[in-house]
Amino acid sequence: MASTNIVLFTSKTLKNGEHPIMIRIIKDRKTKYISIGHSCSKELWDNKKELPKRKHPLYAELCVLIDSKKVEANKALLKVENENKSFSSQDIKTKLVKQVNKLSVFDFLDQIISDLKANGKIGNSRVYYDLKRVLKKYMGEKKLQFTDIKKSFLTKLELHLKSEGLNPNTMSVYFRTLRATINKAVEAEIFHKEDNPFEEYSISHLKNETEKRAISKDDVRKIEEIDTIFNSPISLAQDFFMFSYYSSGTNFKDVALLKWKNLRVGTNGLIMDYVRSKTGKKMTITLPPKAVEIVEKYKILTYGNENYIFPFLDKNVHVKPMTIANRLKKTQRMVNSKLKDLCKMAGLDENINITTYVARHSFATALKKSNVSTAIISEMMGHKSEAITQVYLDSFDDSVKYEASLNL
Repeated sequence: MASTNIVLFTSKTLKNGEHPIMIRIIKDRKTKYISIGHSCSKELWDNKKELPKRKHPLYAELCVLIDSKKVEANKALLKVENENKSFSSQDIKTKLVKQVNKLSVFDFLDQIISDLKANGKIGNSRVYYDLKRVLKKYMGEKKLQFTDIKKSFLTKLELHLKSEGLNPNTMSVYFRTLRATINKAVEAEIFHKEDNPFEEYSISHLKNETEKRAISKDDVRKIEEIDTIFNSPISLAQDFFMFSYYSSGTNFKDVALLKWKNLRVGTNGLIMDYVRSKTGKKMTITLPPKAVEIVEKYKILTYGNENYIFPFLDKNVHVKPMTIANRLKKTQRMVNSKLKDLCKMAGLDENINITTYVARHSFATALKKSNVSTAIISEMMGHKSEAITQVYLDSFDDSVKYEASLNL
């Protein structure tokens, strides 16, 4: 007697802390599992109903998907029973995997995008959306199956993107996202690991050396010394840039999301606690006096534990992840525009492409030029490794190199 049902496979924990939703196949007391391509936390799973709880953000969509997977599993079971009087749980799994493999790459990308949006990872969802857009444009009206993605497919796609005028760094993003999609499909057991084309096709040749985007300490001071009217757009841009610079290069999104409750008084002064939106790493930074001065100015506008420190977001208006993401995107464009105005006012080189990210690069480079070790800079910036930090470190100018050579 054979049976199939849907379970939350708690023996395996994914990177997001959730567990894969699996089809369980039992035959002759032997059990096989196959993922449906989605996951759920224990708290949001109803074991009796074998369904997510109603409060799950994707409750309706997952219920429909699970019902369809149950039908597929039962069809596979009946087909194997009809074809072979003596069969195993592996035979059912093999048949079911073949059916699941009919899921197109675009359908799977839609699942990834939907999951990321539901978890508030709007920026990451856009990366996968961009990949889908590029692939659909390349494929035209044709469907794209995982079995179509071979080394030859990737080579042709690379040539096509080059002919479209895309630079290597942009192409690298698309190929890294496609590789991540393949890995997710392998993890979901809808694509065989041994068929992964990225085992043969390397994307390392696509990425150019990252453009160095730091400015000197003298140039930072010139921006800092410009007189601006408090709470005006140009003043907000100036305050963000300087706060980012003085707070260990905190990036734009993390600064914008800071609330007053993220600050506390410590033995050495004001401490900022927050979780990096990009990596999920908890950061604890003792703010230097100049960063504290900037924060203190905004108490008259937004003070209150649940209020944002900088008036980029309104807690009563920007509530949903998509609303917050759209507001931050629009605000970051404004800040970048005003930073360019500040550069002109400070008389800086007109070829400097200043953006919100320049503050982070400049912080790292200023410390490096002050002989602070890369290991310490890496820790202050919340990087996973020193190799990542190295990307931020600006090349030393000729005068610094010359002075160093005098020590020989």
